[in-house]
Amino acid sequence: MSWTPPKRPIWVERLIEHGETAGGAENLVSLEAESLLQAARRATGLADFGEGDWRTHFEVLVRSLEEESKLHLVGRNIVRTELVLALGNRLGLADLWRHQPEILEEPVESPVFIVGSPRSGTSILHELMACDPASRCPAMWEMQRPIDAIQGRDRGQSIDHLVRFWHDVQPEYETMHENSGFLPNECIYLTLPEFLSVHWSGNHVVPSYEKHLQATDERIAYRYHRRFLQSLQSGGGSRRWLLKAPSHLFTLPELFDVYPDARIIRTHRDPLKTLPSAISLMGTIKWIRCREVDMAAAATLVPAGYAYIFQKEIEGRQSGALPDDRFIDVHFDDVVRDPAGTVGAVYQRLGWDYTAEARRLIESYAEAKPKGSRGVHRYSLAEVGLDAATERERFAFYTRHFGVREESSAAL
Repeated sequence: MSWTPPKRPIWVERLIEHGETAGGAENLVSLEAESLLQAARRATGLADFGEGDWRTHFEVLVRSLEEESKLHLVGRNIVRTELVLALGNRLGLADLWRHQPEILEEPVESPVFIVGSPRSGTSILHELMACDPASRCPAMWEMQRPIDAIQGRDRGQSIDHLVRFWHDVQPEYETMHENSGFLPNECIYLTLPEFLSVHWSGNHVVPSYEKHLQATDERIAYRYHRRFLQSLQSGGGSRRWLLKAPSHLFTLPELFDVYPDARIIRTHRDPLKTLPSAISLMGTIKWIRCREVDMAAAATLVPAGYAYIFQKEIEGRQSGALPDDRFIDVHFDDVVRDPAGTVGAVYQRLGWDYTAEARRLIESYAEAKPKGSRGVHRYSLAEVGLDAATERERFAFYTRHFGVREESSAAL
């Protein structure tokens, strides 16, 4: 593997050096559990974090962050903010449910989840479909400030500043993914307050927490996910939920256990394009927060992990363990070639009315956001330690089964 982290801006290097000069960033920014809990209590004026075993997940996470993640000063500031915000949201939601328990009796009917491997078009498809006002796609700020959203207070700008800070810390990241407080985002933010979310493991070097997450019943996270949606819909607006996260691929049985009437829009793209792009993205995200990032193991773990989960999905859909009639397969190249037409075909499968206004909004959004509009993310198979022939053979079963077009070797 020849992948190296992108160069940091000079102001970030200087801030990191502040932490090193002080004997370590941990001497300046505490991630001690009680300090975080007290900060959340002071910020909200609330004290009851609610029921459940969330404290175990939280303590495993902060211990893993402290002992394994090698956070620099900027990274510690970012994650402390996120932890205090998640704890504050847990306090606020617990208080809401205590005073309005009827919220948790409301149904969440037939939610639709956009699911696929990272870099397969889940984000752009979600953004396109979110243009239709008939659908409910929670924006980042609503997931980060749910009580404000429920009570009609717009906090979009403050969360936009918060998440766009990632671009400031690592400008190259913006060529890979756009952070915004106003765009719809992944379901991983709905389960932050339960401290069962791949957001924490995806952004930090936390192997102990990853093992804990894998060993925990994911239905706990999905039940919290449902409570979060019930809370958001109590503030009014459409109840036609359209959600998205690549990570659902690994927990489809648990998703259907909690949402038996869910429907899945499954995106597909050539793994020889998605794999190196995803590995490069993962390394860059961790570099935003951590002093050291070693992505060498990813060349083994990421391809093997996705090959395994693709095979499990195919077997599950063929055997009936997963309800195949609730899946809609969408190809990345179709989304790129004909965004509005592809969305129209999805609507037909869903039984949704594709209004002229919805189509116009989707076409306008696609025209205003062409591919590469934020710069070009450069990556290659060789850079992340992958061999084209090996990976083509490994994923041949997947590309054959779903009819996934192989993208040209020149683009790899």
